[in-house]
Amino acid sequence: MSGNSGANTNCSTRWRVEELPAWRGYSLEWASQESLLLARRQHIYEVDGWNTEKRKVASFPMTWWQRAGVALRPAQRLLRLMYYNLVPLAGNAWFATFGKCGAVLRDGRFQPLAGLRRPCRVLRGGCAVTGENEAFFGEYIDNRQRDAVMVYRLDGSDGRVNVAHSFPAGSVRHVHGIYRDPFTADLWCLTGDRDGECQMLRSRDRFATIDVVGAGDESWRAVSVQFSRDAIYYATDAEFTQNHLYRIDRRTWRREMLCPTGGPVYYSCCSGADMFFAVTAEICPSQADRRATLWHVAHDDQVEPVLQLEKDFLHKRYFMPGTLHFPGGPGIAGQVFFHAVGLRTADNRLFSVRRAA
Repeated sequence: MSGNSGANTNCSTRWRVEELPAWRGYSLEWASQESLLLARRQHIYEVDGWNTEKRKVASFPMTWWQRAGVALRPAQRLLRLMYYNLVPLAGNAWFATFGKCGAVLRDGRFQPLAGLRRPCRVLRGGCAVTGENEAFFGEYIDNRQRDAVMVYRLDGSDGRVNVAHSFPAGSVRHVHGIYRDPFTADLWCLTGDRDGECQMLRSRDRFATIDVVGAGDESWRAVSVQFSRDAIYYATDAEFTQNHLYRIDRRTWRREMLCPTGGPVYYSCCSGADMFFAVTAEICPSQADRRATLWHVAHDDQVEPVLQLEKDFLHKRYFMPGTLHFPGGPGIAGQVFFHAVGLRTADNRLFSVRRAA
């Protein structure tokens, strides 16, 4: 891997991980065969290919002190001033979240969401867009006092949100993400963080009703989920108990443990029949080391680590834990991308993962 050290290790001879040095300092927000959207600080750029000229699409509106903050990488991480989601809606519009702000991007201008009860983050990839030009997302807030937590439905045509579901006060801390099952169009909702707050929920009717898939302990605490025709896959985000990767069979709803992951998983992605789950270097009680690990799950459920990256020296609480962030979009066949945050020799760098020749 380009730019690695003794602390950064390729674990598999089947996969080749390379930095894309021309895009150092950029995060990849959306990837498709047609175009790529990249972000640098508050700016969004579009390119038609890796070797073409980039075009500025838009810049998220910021105050003078925010602009000063994003100019320095440690301050950008401290303030969380970065894009978390950039997802297409109908009519050449995009749903965007930047820090704790949400907006609809249309014709190069950001329109703030109307109807939000308070500022909130939406974790990367944690919003689901349906065919009705609407997006569903939940509140990711600190919520130590355990107030009621909202799931919102965004109308992409006017940029207004309405409450699709409200978790009663005391029931959950926050929503980790809403995900659309491409095989059934069901919406899956993942919540945390303590014991009964850890829930995996499914709605078949846009949150008019909700079914509980599993709940009650950290084995149901997850941030992201992936879908295949036969099963649902997720890896736990457990803080205190050992983390594992799980498979839920669609026919029997039987849950099977595939392997321990070594630490909490935030983000995951799917590329064809290949799935990738990224352990975060959170340095929590359930994690024995300071490394982020990228795991691959094959179509036959064989699991192997691809690479490991060590957390950098900045404090995880204030400057973010060490994470691997995947872009949205259908991706590019045979290639997976991620950008690194808070990882030694890799922070703010963009990488590609391919099968080795």
